[in-house]
Amino acid sequence: MGLLFVSMIFHLPHAGAWFPKVPESSKALTLTQARTALASAYFQAGMFVFALEEVDQALILSPQHAPALVLKALLLKQQNKADLSQKYFQLATDAAPQNPQIAIQWGIFDCQNGHFEVAFEKFKRALDLSVGPLRVEASWIWGQCLMRNKQFEAANERMSDAFAQQPGLISDALELVDLKIQLGKYLEAEKILEYLNDSPSVSAQSVWLALQLAERQNQAVKKNHWGKMLGLHFSNSAQWRAYQEDATHD
Repeated sequence: MGLLFVSMIFHLPHAGAWFPKVPESSKALTLTQARTALASAYFQAGMFVFALEEVDQALILSPQHAPALVLKALLLKQQNKADLSQKYFQLATDAAPQNPQIAIQWGIFDCQNGHFEVAFEKFKRALDLSVGPLRVEASWIWGQCLMRNKQFEAANERMSDAFAQQPGLISDALELVDLKIQLGKYLEAEKILEYLNDSPSVSAQSVWLALQLAERQNQAVKKNHWGKMLGLHFSNSAQWRAYQEDATHD
C-alpha cells in the first residue's frame, strides 16, 4: 500500500473563501493574507521555523484568520504538540464553520493519530459542505483513512466512487489499484490501469503493474503489449530492466 495522504500538502485557499466579510481595502487583511501565503510557502518547503514566525505574525494581525489558524495547527502537529494542534483546528472551525478544507485537514490529523471514528465524522462533514473537485478530494481521503484502519472494502467503495467521478483529479490512483489487487478485484484494477496507461498520468510503475496483473491472469498477449510499451516509453526504468531479466530467465 502507498503511504497515506502523500498528496495532502497544505494548500492555501483563496482568502475570500475563508475570511469573514471585511472591507477589501483593509490593510490588516492584506498584510495577514501576505504573511499567511509566505508561511504556507515556507511550510511546503519544509522550512517550519520560518513558517511559524510568519503565521504567528499573521495571527497577531488577525487572530481569527482561518487559513493561518489551520496552518498553525499543522505546524504544531509537526512539533508533536497534538493538544495544541487540536486547539487551533477548533479555532479555525469556529472562525469558518462552513469551510470544508478545515474539516479535511482536521480529519487527516485525527486519522494519522489513530482517531478513526472522529476522523470519519470530519470527512463526512467535509463532504456535506463541499461540491465539485473538493468533494472528490474529501471522498478519496476518507477512503485512504478507511484503508489505514484496515476497512478495505469500505475504502475500495469510497475511493472507487471518487475515481469514477473525476479520475483526472486523482494523482495517486495506483493506491486504488493496489487495493483492488489485494481484494482480488482484478478486472476493476485492470480497467484503472488501462485508463492510466492511456493518459498523461502513465508511468513506468503503472505499466509495470498492468504487466504483472496480466501475468497473474495468464494473459500472454496483454503481457507482451505492456512489455513493449514499457520498453518504448520507459527504457531507462528499473521496471524495464526487471522485465528484461524475467524474459531472459524465461
